[in-house]
Amino acid sequence: MAEEKYNDTAEKKQEKKKNLFIEVIAILFLIAGVGWMLSIFFDFSSKIKTNNAQVDADIAAVTSRVAGTIKSIKFTEYGSVRAGDTIVLLDDEEFLIKVAQAEADLEIARANLVAMQQGVTISKSTENATQARLQGNVANLERAEKNYKRFTNMYRDSAVTLNQFDQVTAQLKSEQAGLKAMQSDVATSRSVTKQNQLNIESAKATLKRKEADLAAARLQLSYTKILAPLNGIIGERTIHLGELVNVNQVLAEVVIQNKKWVIANFKETQMEEVKVGQPVDIMVDALGGKSFKGKVSELSPATGAKFSMVAPDNSTGNFVKITQRIPVRIEFTDTPEKLTGIKPGMNVSVEIKK
Repeated sequence: MAEEKYNDTAEKKQEKKKNLFIEVIAILFLIAGVGWMLSIFFDFSSKIKTNNAQVDADIAAVTSRVAGTIKSIKFTEYGSVRAGDTIVLLDDEEFLIKVAQAEADLEIARANLVAMQQGVTISKSTENATQARLQGNVANLERAEKNYKRFTNMYRDSAVTLNQFDQVTAQLKSEQAGLKAMQSDVATSRSVTKQNQLNIESAKATLKRKEADLAAARLQLSYTKILAPLNGIIGERTIHLGELVNVNQVLAEVVIQNKKWVIANFKETQMEEVKVGQPVDIMVDALGGKSFKGKVSELSPATGAKFSMVAPDNSTGNFVKITQRIPVRIEFTDTPEKLTGIKPGMNVSVEIKK
């Protein structure tokens, strides 16, 4: 009888403990639920957090500026390159021929200019000689006019015969005609000289154009040697020897290592407390949550949806209010040496102190 009473007492105690445990668990769940509900409407944290963030960096696309066949590839995947390093060589035979043609055209233009200049010299000499003969004709005409006047008076006084007077008259007319012809020759010489001078200007312009053609041909030739634009680490290799590449085709991409930042997308309801210059803790997922220091540098002027290829259209009537995200740029304040293990595209979590 005593034993049964003892067993009943033990069972009641055990049941009591079980009920107490259940009540404690229920109270804890109730407290957690109330806390969660309050956290929806009120922010009790001293930090603004988001895990919708990624590391970003400048990635320079190395493109071909001319079409050609790949003759040599000088880089390896994920290898370091320095600005000015040759990474790809294109077949330059065709471009060398174009340079030789441009050089020949330039020599022809120079020779033409020299010939034009010599033509001007010759035409000026001819013009001067014609001008000198014109002066002689003027002097002969003056002498013929004086003879004509003298012989006219003498013929009036019957001092000379008609035949002599006719000879003097004919000489005067001949000198007059000769003067007109020489004046025409002088005008023609001047016209030739002027035309040759115009030809010189045209030849000079042609020479400049041929010099520009040669410079362009040499520039095109230089494009067959494709160089790294900046220091960094080169990405994947997607090209092969003998492949024909087109203008503006991307041959490689160089990831710049000395400049990295984070683009964090905060909820629009968080943006009231986000200010430029605020300190930020950045935790990198791939590095086991290792923390780095940064600061808010820029705030996006619009939500991310506004920059998307297809913006949402809320005018259809099927509207569901969705909390928008606003991109925030965060600059690392740690030295570049400390950021070596951080790669563009890595996921991070950020915390901004209020």
